Amino acid sequence: MADVTKQPLIYAGVDQMVRVVRSIFFSVVFGAIPLAVSVPLTSASWADVQRVFNTPPSKLSSLSQDELNAFGTRLVTEAYEIRAKVEKPVQGGNTQEKIKSDAVKAVQNLYDGDAIIQRARLNYGLTTKTYVPNYTGKFKISNVAVSQTSETVLVISFDVKLPDRVSLQSGIVYSQEDAPRLLVMRWNEAEKMWKIFTHSDFDSPRTYLCGANKDFLPEKSVFKPEDIELGRTLWDEVQTSSLTGQPQTMHSKGFQFVFASGERKTAPGKIRARLTKREEIVDVEAIKSDDLLALRFDSLGPMELDGGQTREAKSPRLATFHLDPDGKWRMNAVGVFHVTAKFADGVACVQQ
Repeated sequence: MADVTKQPLIYAGVDQMVRVVRSIFFSVVFGAIPLAVSVPLTSASWADVQRVFNTPPSKLSSLSQDELNAFGTRLVTEAYEIRAKVEKPVQGGNTQEKIKSDAVKAVQNLYDGDAIIQRARLNYGLTTKTYVPNYTGKFKISNVAVSQTSETVLVISFDVKLPDRVSLQSGIVYSQEDAPRLLVMRWNEAEKMWKIFTHSDFDSPRTYLCGANKDFLPEKSVFKPEDIELGRTLWDEVQTSSLTGQPQTMHSKGFQFVFASGERKTAPGKIRARLTKREEIVDVEAIKSDDLLALRFDSLGPMELDGGQTREAKSPRLATFHLDPDGKWRMNAVGVFHVTAKFADGVACVQQ
């Protein structure tokens, strides 16, 4: 595959023909990526992975939306290529060896030091100290949408199918259905690399609605009280803006949300969510890191979505806030681990 990071992406004063050619180039290079199925990384392809993650923000500054989506597709595809090197757990084998393997460390290195990861089955967040990736094997990426809060922050939503996903810690086999993901990635200047700051790791809607065996429960992390207090204040402002009919006042440029059932907002005019009453939130966790704040909590209230109301149950949220140029914190991403009533009506749970 051609290495787009070596291409002269942007030239000052290029004419329209060059722009057309460049657009065609991106379409050809990235067109097949959403259907990619993983193969083991070779030493040669590892260098390609590094070049993608090491692409500086300046290379993205003048990309069209299609080109930005293509770059995001390459980022998440290569991330899953790295995940594919994690060895599958063997019944009766030494799980701890796999948890400490170089392949697991390579996946963990994709995350910012202040990252928070939310899994659908956990009522608390994981940090870089408590997060262990799953074995994934083959994968299929689709529906990638990328937006930018600032030059150094990307919001990426997509769907992924993982037919062989297994927990390294418990051996539990996960659902084989497509599931959404929502990432906020930040450029790490010290390491010259894009890293994941928040990761909403949804399981399939059917698993969420019908229940599943509990996964291995990692230890909880400790968070600073002042970060939690800031997060609570910001979420209160989000609720106020939604209840007064002006939710956009708390949305950063490039704002995206994703529901567990796959509904999402990736652009103005798409699906809307709104609160019908002020939520009670519990188990609040937060990390403030430079111009980003990750906020994780459990919601105890329902939410109205175009087409129906969510199920009323305790469910996780993972929101990311960005300190915008005007000095105000606004939300640029939120993973909502509710499944909408409209979707739930069509799901039949079968006891095994």
